[in-house]
Amino acid sequence: MTFPKLAATLCLSLVFLYGIFAAGFQYGLHDPSAGAPLYDGPIISDARQKPLRSRFNHETTAAELVEGLDLRGKVIVVTGGHSGTGLEAVKALTSAGATVIALARDVKRAEENLRRIAHVEIEAVDLLQPESIDAFAKKFLAQGRPLHILINSAAIMGIPLERDRRGYERQFATNVLGHFALTARLLPALKRANGARIVNLSSRGHRVSGVLFDDIHFKHTEYSGMRAYAQSKAALVLLTVKLDALLREHKIRAYAVHPGPVPSSDLFAAGRVGSDSRAKVWLARLHARLARVLHVTEALNIVRRPKNVGDLYKTVQQGAATTVWAATSEDLEGFGGVYLEDCNIAVVVPNGSTAPFGVRPWAFDEAAAERLWRFCEEMTGIRFAALAQSSEAPKVIQSSEK
Repeated sequence: MTFPKLAATLCLSLVFLYGIFAAGFQYGLHDPSAGAPLYDGPIISDARQKPLRSRFNHETTAAELVEGLDLRGKVIVVTGGHSGTGLEAVKALTSAGATVIALARDVKRAEENLRRIAHVEIEAVDLLQPESIDAFAKKFLAQGRPLHILINSAAIMGIPLERDRRGYERQFATNVLGHFALTARLLPALKRANGARIVNLSSRGHRVSGVLFDDIHFKHTEYSGMRAYAQSKAALVLLTVKLDALLREHKIRAYAVHPGPVPSSDLFAAGRVGSDSRAKVWLARLHARLARVLHVTEALNIVRRPKNVGDLYKTVQQGAATTVWAATSEDLEGFGGVYLEDCNIAVVVPNGSTAPFGVRPWAFDEAAAERLWRFCEEMTGIRFAALAQSSEAPKVIQSSEK
């Protein structure tokens, strides 16, 4: 066989293997959104959720958002900052001069992933362990540093029913209660910044389910991993509404962020940690990494050609963009308690809507936000009552299960 024929055969083989991998990757997502019709349903007018004239969009990357931005002197705490969209947010923020404290359950893996990035500190925090959160907060507060931005990015998704040692459903305990407690413990440092932001990573998955107030931990309701995930993400929007209302007088604003559909993130692997074998976790991470390296996200968008922009897959760099925008954009001055997507304030669409964009009314209902807030206080044993008068961490009470 001549060299040209050998080269052509090799290229065709590589293309074939790439196609097999991409097709398998798409099949594993179980995502029918490419066939969804163009959404032409109602948009609900809302004074709070009113989009801005943003020059950024669905395809903007985190790196593009920090071009020309000077974040020197800013201190940022990020959960989940060593993988997926969280890692890309850390890269962007540190490239602009910010100091980032990355909180991770697996410190060794965080050190491996972040070792080439300057201005990063790594601290061990397990969001399922209240004493772990308390230990970090105590150490950080003792340093006397202000906290300018808190990004609650870590999450697990779609796992089988598991409970923590308190009896709480694991996704709600990690995604919601862990971040609720972390935010509470770090409030003195946020106040010290004299102008701070809290960014809670939600998801368009909130459209699947609101908060099941009568059975948050699925003790009687039939469990679904995705329904539990959706509940946790709806809860984070509700907590954002309450946080912003409570803290805006202290110059602290809160935002909920939908990063976009990011199939090559490490979120799928994160949910396996602690329940599946190390081999399965490793394979899930390898699968995601190969998808990133081989630009499978971009290839799938070409093949899928969805009718709705909201169904276009994002790379991890694009998925980090709205987080960075929420954390740094001057466009958001004077705004807070809002749900963001595609580097803008999202529109409101009806509950039950099929729109692949927008926030559902059940996710920012103020009465529901107040009710959830009380539940979280009871489940974590944390009270915020003395916040306005005290520079200390919020008072701890005996927790009770809901």
